[in-house]
Amino acid sequence: MIHTNTEVIYHNGTIITMNDEQKFAEAIAVTGNKIIAVGKMEEVQKFANEKTEYRDLQGKTLLPGFIDAHSHIFDTALRALWVNVNSIPLGTVECIEDILTLLKEKAAQTPEGEWIIGWGFDDSKIREMRHITRDDLDKVSTKHPISLSHISGWVTYHNTMALEKGGITDIVEDTEYYRIMRDSNKKAIGVIEAALCPVMSKIPLTTDEDFIKGLSLVSKEYLKNGCTTAQEGWWCVPKHLQLAQKAIDEKQVSIRFVLYPVGEGDVYNEIDRFCPELIAGEYIDDKKMFCMGAMKLTADGSIQARTARLSEPYYVCSEDKPNYLGPYNHEQDWLNERVLEFHKQGKQVAIHCNGDGAIEMVLNAFEYAQEKFYRDDPRFIFIHCQTARSDQLKRIAKLKATASFFVTHTYYWGERHKNIFLGSERAMRISPLREAMELGINCTVHNDTYVTPISPLLSVWSSVNRQTYEGNDLGKNEQGITVYEVLKAVTINAAIQGFEENLKGSIEQGKLADFVVLEENPLEVDELKIKDIQVCATIVGNQIVYGSL
Repeated sequence: MIHTNTEVIYHNGTIITMNDEQKFAEAIAVTGNKIIAVGKMEEVQKFANEKTEYRDLQGKTLLPGFIDAHSHIFDTALRALWVNVNSIPLGTVECIEDILTLLKEKAAQTPEGEWIIGWGFDDSKIREMRHITRDDLDKVSTKHPISLSHISGWVTYHNTMALEKGGITDIVEDTEYYRIMRDSNKKAIGVIEAALCPVMSKIPLTTDEDFIKGLSLVSKEYLKNGCTTAQEGWWCVPKHLQLAQKAIDEKQVSIRFVLYPVGEGDVYNEIDRFCPELIAGEYIDDKKMFCMGAMKLTADGSIQARTARLSEPYYVCSEDKPNYLGPYNHEQDWLNERVLEFHKQGKQVAIHCNGDGAIEMVLNAFEYAQEKFYRDDPRFIFIHCQTARSDQLKRIAKLKATASFFVTHTYYWGERHKNIFLGSERAMRISPLREAMELGINCTVHNDTYVTPISPLLSVWSSVNRQTYEGNDLGKNEQGITVYEVLKAVTINAAIQGFEENLKGSIEQGKLADFVVLEENPLEVDELKIKDIQVCATIVGNQIVYGSL
């Protein structure tokens, strides 16, 4: 049956469908927000009528819209209003004094007693190569509570006033959710390794207006980089969903969302009451702008903050922590039972695990769940999975799980992984994409925004070239993959990861008309230039929401 209400036909460019059975097409017909035909122009034109709009690609390349496999868009919206203390190349900071200057500027504009919050601190990328402390931050102000977040999100820094507001004193003991760093006299120095930080939890929620403002700014960056679906990978404030819906209704935001509810800590008790009946791949709204994702847990922290759990010591250890492996976030028994709880409810589970010690724990928990309550397709997700060993990848493959790799670590932190954190051998195989794909694992790649800026094309570039920011190789021959393979990782594989493959990820009849249009064809340009390809247009539900055609 030929449709007569076709609204748009895309043509005259390279169309890469990411459908292996029909990799390329000459034209696409769209009605409403759905694709109704894909193929040769003469066939697609049969769906046209006198009102059909022809969108001329003018030789450009159209692909399915990029799907963000893991980031924190709500958290990024909050940080859009914070003080940016990122180091080069993500920011301007070179030393602690630079940070203090930025914070003093903010303090001068902030009424006494109100919080000053910064984000992006990286102790491995400043001249001093150390953590910033309460003594440093007290130099900025003793009349404002001041808190900073590490670039990884897994360490926070506070002045004395902030510690007091968070109830942190020298005699407060560590918990499974946070560890307080102390000096030789057992005094808290203002540095907290945390999955859930008691000080940060005391920071007043931003106003609704400011959250929407931040979300609008951030979502435009996602769209500018070709993303049609963004993820909130640590959804712990139910109200943020309502505000995001309001922003879409008011046309301030035009991107789709996938929500990963937090499954641990006190915040879980609140988030569990919201949409408890929904499982991954189900939509909260009729327009399919909000999709439920996996329940999110954590097993460790980050390598660049030395809070990831390794099975062999960090390459360079401090004198007070020789043979340091890093911490676990939970005991094995706790993780086993929490995963099983969600698993029995029919929910998908995603667990943050960077170090191979933590990956081992996650493997044990997923295997335990399947042993106790077998499901055909639970689609477990290993988030980051950076230091997965060969034996672990084989077990991930056996589970038929997804591994989502934070592959741009090779670019931003590659040299430090080699020289400080992991040593050459482990660094060269960080984010082992080739090995994982050869085992048949469904692989995705991500930027973990806010940690690094959203940029699927940089992820593609990094997956292929595995080049550090300084221009050195970090295992291209060993773990690099082809351009087509990694384009699948940011499109159809990402859709499969979240049970959305029937609607997203490839250009096929019946799927959503979510596209990205690139100035050049990534399959044909010099591989070293992929990250510099310009996004000409981003299209969500057949609406051009960024750029033009």
